[in-house]
Amino acid sequence: MAQVTPIRDLKGYLEPVQVERLIAAAKNPRDKAFVSVLAKGGIRISEAIQLKESDIDSERETLTIVHLKERLKLILILTS
Repeated sequence: MAQVTPIRDLKGYLEPVQVERLIAAAKNPRDKAFVSVLAKGGIRISEAIQLKESDIDSERETLTIVHLKERLKLILILTS
């Protein structure tokens, strides 16, 4: 018999439409980009605040993220 996890133990996630509304509500491009990277890249705030300009490759349209938990470098493909 499978173990049932109580609802109170589950993390809360936003639905895609909620993410889009949050992005649309951002007042400036920096905030829109920050929310987009967090939501669409699935990264933690601690990883996002450590991003540097050198992590952006505009020619390849990628963003390199250092995944702090496993100490891996992740490449996020930036698309419209």
